[in-house]
Amino acid sequence: MSDIVKELTDYRIKGIEKAEVEFYESLTRTLDKIEDQIISLAERDLPRQVGKLIDLQSAVAIRPKIKAILDKEYLPFADRVVRKGFGEQAKRVERQFKTIGIIPPEFQELTKGDLALVKNLKQQYYTQFKDVSNNFTRILSDKVYQNTLVGTEFTVLEKELRESINGIYATSRDPAVNRLVDYVKRNRNNPALKSRVDIAIKQLQSKYARTRTGENMKRYAGQILNDSLRDFDATLNFNKSKDAGLTFVKYYGDVIPTTRDLCRRMVSGQLNKRKNGLFTIAEIQDIWASRSWSGKKGGNPMIVRGGYNCRHQFSYVNPDWYKDDGEESQILKTREPIVKKEKNVNISSLANPITLTAIRPVSIKESKLRIQKQIDQNKLDSRYARNPDGTIKTRFNGESRNAEKVNIRGVSEQTATLITALFDELNELAIKYNVPKLRGLDVRPSKRYAGRMGGGVLYVGSDNAERLTALGKFKTNKWKYGQDVSKRPFSVKDYYDNPVDKLRSTFYHEFGHHIHQMKYVTPAFKDKLGRVYGDRGFTPEIEERLSKIVRSEKRKSKTGLIGNSEYGDVNPQEWFAEQFSAYTFGLMDKVHPEFKKLIKEIEDEVGR
Repeated sequence: MSDIVKELTDYRIKGIEKAEVEFYESLTRTLDKIEDQIISLAERDLPRQVGKLIDLQSAVAIRPKIKAILDKEYLPFADRVVRKGFGEQAKRVERQFKTIGIIPPEFQELTKGDLALVKNLKQQYYTQFKDVSNNFTRILSDKVYQNTLVGTEFTVLEKELRESINGIYATSRDPAVNRLVDYVKRNRNNPALKSRVDIAIKQLQSKYARTRTGENMKRYAGQILNDSLRDFDATLNFNKSKDAGLTFVKYYGDVIPTTRDLCRRMVSGQLNKRKNGLFTIAEIQDIWASRSWSGKKGGNPMIVRGGYNCRHQFSYVNPDWYKDDGEESQILKTREPIVKKEKNVNISSLANPITLTAIRPVSIKESKLRIQKQIDQNKLDSRYARNPDGTIKTRFNGESRNAEKVNIRGVSEQTATLITALFDELNELAIKYNVPKLRGLDVRPSKRYAGRMGGGVLYVGSDNAERLTALGKFKTNKWKYGQDVSKRPFSVKDYYDNPVDKLRSTFYHEFGHHIHQMKYVTPAFKDKLGRVYGDRGFTPEIEERLSKIVRSEKRKSKTGLIGNSEYGDVNPQEWFAEQFSAYTFGLMDKVHPEFKKLIKEIEDEVGR
């Protein structure tokens, strides 16, 4: 049975889940960094005698330094969540209303009232994140003072500080779990065993679903992260639906072993008075008011839903959209689906990236046709410069020969299909960074390059692409900024352990080149010397800035090595591309601070 409303709701939910994964990984890296910095600070600034803390004055003086660390590392994370996470989710809500398209036109897009609400919600949830930072500044400072007051061993203070930031793992009845927990507790402060401890922690989280316990910063910040993304979506959706006059709802979301009984019964329809699965808002309010359950939150049930960590969402509908048996009426059947279902075509997106196991190989002919269809639209972008006679203006060798065409040679059907799917993600990146979508693809055997970019044309070395997709798991490099630069990988693709992400990182790298080549560039754009696209020596604005950034950072660096890979040190353009690839994957500990500043400016420009 068709259900476009469910499809749209799943689209919103999957967007939230993708953001949760991205930001939780970022939170983990941020808190690990905070933990290391605060322990180092305590070791440096707290005098000891025979291992015991002795100086109350130093214990008091350390408080503003703890706050400075939290402000520097944690608050930028919080800002990114509310700025990027909320912004992208607002676009998903808007897309839902546009796709349905059978409500008053003035409510199909985000109104001034919607935008004001988004702004207020960003401020509200940022304050919640900031409160966590302030509270744990006090908690950590008090632990330093109290331990110093009674003269405890420094090792005791260190343990308490670490547990207050990241917590410890709880034991269980499973001997395998307990062995891992004991190993983590015993060795988590041993630098020589850090990689093995990280593996044990990952097993606890992924295989055994064990979480950290205790009153710690990770628990509170993680709770706010999960709830803020979902509550934001629910709040915007509720207010927009109310304005549009939609007073009926459906309740959607997966049912898993930990699903609350109330949510399970709501999703299954057990609490529903109608066969079509619809509730009125008044009925939802009655259900919530008459029941109690673990994790229930106060407030509007349309927003708080099942309570803490609830993974379900309401969608607002008109009863005319459904027949009595719940099947879509003719009104909904005329709506276009959110993702067009094309036969034998693999779809990929930034929110739902394709994996190797999901690939359904199609013929190279079909892959070429699908990409050519996109390029036929992309090439019309007015930002691509042309000569007066309509021919392509060129800045790079081969640009005019390969632009507006698709060539795929030297790869299997599976690899060609994967390249086609990854091309979808590059189209999304073009929208995100407000640059033209790519207007050409040339895949051919090459011993000179794995990939290159020029004039909106992506070149892929088929030898490298085929080799990657033919292999299985890879050993990954764990280097991050602050560590020995001699341990860096040759390229960013060495940070990934599977062929798809290695090829994806190459695509993201090349798209980074597209950004510095084309950002702000139009046929009317002139560089500082008055040159336009196609003139010898033409330099786009971003490339001008890159040269200054890299020169400045090399002067500051004793070694002159500032890239997140050896290849990133070749020139400013390769530095940018390697940084962009890591950044797009969310590997923030492998992204240079100056790149973070630059890309934030570029992203903020998009929203202006």
